[in-house]
Amino acid sequence: MEQYARTLLGRRLAVERLEAVQQKLNAGWQELRQLLARGCEAAGAARMHEYHRSLEKRRDDFVTALGVAERRVNAAFQAMLTARREREIVDKCFDKQKARHQREQVKAEQKFLDDLAGRRTASVLAWNPAGA
Repeated sequence: MEQYARTLLGRRLAVERLEAVQQKLNAGWQELRQLLARGCEAAGAARMHEYHRSLEKRRDDFVTALGVAERRVNAAFQAMLTARREREIVDKCFDKQKARHQREQVKAEQKFLDDLAGRRTASVLAWNPAGA
C-alpha cells in the first residue's frame, strides 16, 4: 500500500511538472506572437524560438516521465491487488484452522466432562453398598 501511495505521489509530481512547463510554453508562444506583431529583430525572435524548442524538449521529457510514472502506478496497483488476494487466502486458512481448533477444544472439553461424570457415577456406585 505504501509503495502504491509513493507511486501515486510520483505520478502527481510528474503531472505538475508537465503542467508547469506547458503553461510556460503557452505563455512563451503568446509572448512570441505579441513580439512578432510589434516587430522585433531576427536575433530576438531566434532566441525566443530556441527557448520554445528547449521548453518543448522539456515537455516531451516530462510526458515520457509521466508515462513511466503511470506504468509504475499500474504495477504497484497490481502488486497491491495480488497482496490483498494472498492476504485473503491466508486469512481464510487462518479462520478455518481457528474454527477447527475451537471444535477440537470443545470436543476435548466435552470428553473430559463425560469422563469426569463417568468417574463420579462409578465412585458413587462403589461407595453405596446397597446398590450392589
